[in-house]
Amino acid sequence: MSRPVGIRVAVASLCLLLVTACASAAEGGRPAASPSVSLWNPSAGRSPVARDEPFDVDRAMLRVKRLGFTADTEPATLKNLRGPLRAIHGHCTNSADGTCVSVFFFVGNEYVGYDAAGIAQSTIESQDGTTVTLVYPVYTPTDPQCCASGGKRTYRARWEGGKVTFTPPLPENPNRPGT
Repeated sequence: MSRPVGIRVAVASLCLLLVTACASAAEGGRPAASPSVSLWNPSAGRSPVARDEPFDVDRAMLRVKRLGFTADTEPATLKNLRGPLRAIHGHCTNSADGTCVSVFFFVGNEYVGYDAAGIAQSTIESQDGTTVTLVYPVYTPTDPQCCASGGKRTYRARWEGGKVTFTPPLPENPNRPGT
């Protein structure tokens, strides 16, 4: 027995509405290129107070996942990070070659922003609860994805004045030469 056309149209419209709403919400939360040298994500909420508290790794991993990324560090390792400033390195979920990465910053248990959206490569060299040291390989225009030949750049991220600041100032794409 077939259902009346009106019910099928209503169900199809509802499904389309839900898919559109979910896609819009996912894209609105995704990191976009950050031209600023310091960042704070106002959509993450009010500026958190920098306190060292137990890290809610499950909540942080869920936030990274909702931004379209997969954390590169095991939860057990993340649980042992000292705070209040913590960073999680992640790659774009479903990335075929792994050259789409970002570093996500948390103060206490609050997400406060990211370094640069979907750049080719980066590494968290160290973090001690107040400073996160990031290293970016520099790709020249003729470099293949595997092999950066332009050296490396090191940046230090700290929570200062209610935002993450970088020293030296972080360019929009730290993997590019001359930026």
